[in-house]
Amino acid sequence: MKNLFALSVLLLFSCSKGSTEAPVVPAETYILNIAASLGGSVTYERGPHQENSNVSIEAVPAAGHEFNGWTGSASGKQNPLTVRMTANKNITANFIRSNYTLSVTKIGEGTVSQEVINSAKTTDEYTSGTVVRLNATPANSWLFAGWTGSESSSSNQFDINLNENKNIFATFIEQQSERQAVLLNADGPSDTYELITSVFAPGNNPVEAPDCNHADFGRHIEEVYNEVLSKNVFKFHIHVTPDNDRCINFDRQRNEIKTYDKSPENLKGTENERVTYSWKFQLPEGFQSSPKFTHIHQIKSVGGAYSSMPMYTLTTRKGSPDELELRYAETDSQITLIDTDITPFIGQWIEVTETILYATNGSYSIELKNALTEEVLLSYSNDSIINWRPEATFSRPKWGVYRSLIYPDDIRDEAVLFSDFSILEH
Repeated sequence: MKNLFALSVLLLFSCSKGSTEAPVVPAETYILNIAASLGGSVTYERGPHQENSNVSIEAVPAAGHEFNGWTGSASGKQNPLTVRMTANKNITANFIRSNYTLSVTKIGEGTVSQEVINSAKTTDEYTSGTVVRLNATPANSWLFAGWTGSESSSSNQFDINLNENKNIFATFIEQQSERQAVLLNADGPSDTYELITSVFAPGNNPVEAPDCNHADFGRHIEEVYNEVLSKNVFKFHIHVTPDNDRCINFDRQRNEIKTYDKSPENLKGTENERVTYSWKFQLPEGFQSSPKFTHIHQIKSVGGAYSSMPMYTLTTRKGSPDELELRYAETDSQITLIDTDITPFIGQWIEVTETILYATNGSYSIELKNALTEEVLLSYSNDSIINWRPEATFSRPKWGVYRSLIYPDDIRDEAVLFSDFSILEH
């Protein structure tokens, strides 16, 4: 019996000793709640997260906003932020609107006022999204020439959306009377080349006529009396044959007048200068355009790699219907800015007003209207366009007829009338 009892005690002790191992306890987990104020969002790995694990959270501002710090279970402006999970946590990312500066510089005599028209402070520093209305008021005997810089406009009143720091220049120019414009008007039936030269390039040769290969016709520009305008006007002749391009090029022909490097300085458009060109012209009844090009006006840049390509061109082109096109080239290739049916222009005196700010952030406008009825037939404007090319020295206008001879059967002998040339530099 004693041995049986001892064996029982030994078995009982052995069973008790094996049952002392600790049970497996699940790891503690915590919840991370993240919120964001208006103006941004937060990226992070959603939980639950194990105790003592590290979680990275990053605040992402929306456009026009910036991160302004964490609140709740964490604080500070560290971004991204690493959070150690020792408990459930609630954290908020806070955002505010960015502040941007508006710097306005005056050139010339005048005043500029700033008016906030939606929100923010009336100082030089504004919160993102603020719209500031600028008003330019020229001083006596001065004119407002336009806004340039980060944005551009020719209107006295200009609204700026502050979505970044911006620098704006308000340019005022001394008022000039029409007497200060350079005018070229026909004055009689003789000495036409001499008259043009005396205005556009005294002592030189601003006439590019096809006389060299067609001497028996005589001068290709003459002055004639026009009954509609009741005055003398210039008549530009061009013949399918034998006229060419100054005996230099034979696939085209030209009869043009121009300003150029020999012209007075006030006839050259220089960088950051605003110039208004105005003139009248009449295309004859039955006028025929080449399918390639028939230019009647160009503005060309002188100097640099792109001097051979006009910046602006008024050209007529054969089509269905024939059209009048305004063409533009920033560098060495042209695009059409606007075109229209040429029919309303045929046989009518057309008055043209063209204003250009020669600048890398320039402006351009042109209006063609019937000189008698004042009906506007074509207009175009652009307040932000590149009008100054690298390495350019000046820009200049040309008028007349310059057309392709590639399709001679599509053109005929023409006589185009011009009158009242004016160049006004500001």
